[in-house]
Amino acid sequence: MSNYKNTNNYGEFENTVKQYIKEGRMKLQNDLIQTSHAIHSIAQNKTKCFIKNMDKGLDKEEREYLTSLILTSMHQAFCYGYGIGKIESDNFYGLLFST
Repeated sequence: MSNYKNTNNYGEFENTVKQYIKEGRMKLQNDLIQTSHAIHSIAQNKTKCFIKNMDKGLDKEEREYLTSLILTSMHQAFCYGYGIGKIESDNFYGLLFST
């Protein structure tokens, strides 16, 4: 059972979150190309650090898979952060101008 009194508002909130996450993904793909390249570079570096710290060699396919996994996680974190930031901004300005 949901803690929310009005489940319709929860559904609206959920749809808004999904919309903002998609918007974040589109911004990362289209407007923030340099950020996307930086994330890719960081993922490659994290893979190298993993190999060094674990003292384990990985073949090319394994390295690419690990880099892809890290890259996907970082992109997803960016999109969720973007969406949460948009919601916080909406709430802030909603409270600011409602008084």
